[in-house]
Amino acid sequence: MGLPRFYYYPQTGGSLEEASLNRALSRLDQLDQPQRLDVYAGDQGAWGAFYGTRRRVRLTWERISLLTAAGREDYRTLQAVIAHLQMGGYVGFSADHAKTWVASQGVGVRVWGRGASSLFTSANLLSAWAPLAVLASGDQVAIESHPIFGQAEIRPVSSWASATRTLALDGETLAFDFTDTSPLLRWYRCWPALRMPADALSTPPITNERGLWADVSLTLEVEPQIHYVDAPAAGNNGKITALADGTAGRARNARPTLESLLREMGAGGAASLATQRPRIR
Repeated sequence: MGLPRFYYYPQTGGSLEEASLNRALSRLDQLDQPQRLDVYAGDQGAWGAFYGTRRRVRLTWERISLLTAAGREDYRTLQAVIAHLQMGGYVGFSADHAKTWVASQGVGVRVWGRGASSLFTSANLLSAWAPLAVLASGDQVAIESHPIFGQAEIRPVSSWASATRTLALDGETLAFDFTDTSPLLRWYRCWPALRMPADALSTPPITNERGLWADVSLTLEVEPQIHYVDAPAAGNNGKITALADGTAGRARNARPTLESLLREMGAGGAASLATQRPRIR
């Protein structure tokens, strides 16, 4: 396992900031919050309305030593990342830079159906962040629909063929049908767009123990609009591939950032979601 890294754009239209850390995560927890209403109806049945899942993750680094150069560097790095998040900014995150890998459905093959043992995908949509990132046998991938639908599962990989963009699952098949759910495929410990929800602001993410060591615990939420910036175009790429490191001297607003891509897709995404009705069971 490699070392974790955050990816973010401190300035709109500016260059990429890669926040590399010197130590691995202490803990990584899924904290998903399904939005569902259960009622008892007049026909004496129980009914539920499902409104989607707020996908959340908690990233924890315990006992970062403030007596070492590496520990103090991690402390400074995380302070800057946290400030960006607290102001409402977005970050990408990967627990291993070498596995910073996210893909959408391949052009022409738009169905990842129940029972599928191999998936046709786009190229790595985050290749601008991690040009050498690859999936290998033994890795695990998360397949997730847009949060309003809620389907999600993790499967092992047996092989990845870059020439045909075919991902073979290792002896397992998909449990869900991801047809028309705007799914994304990612290395299971990599997220392309995370934000700090407002209800996490009241808890200090960094605690300092007498200047000897620090603990960091971040509760972040997946930005659902990221599912709408993956639309494949010619060459099996998507808009998210426009994210890249910048060069010095670029004009303000000269390049896409996570924030600008999500704003750009906001109107289309909102319109699409407006046509969806909660599922009543």
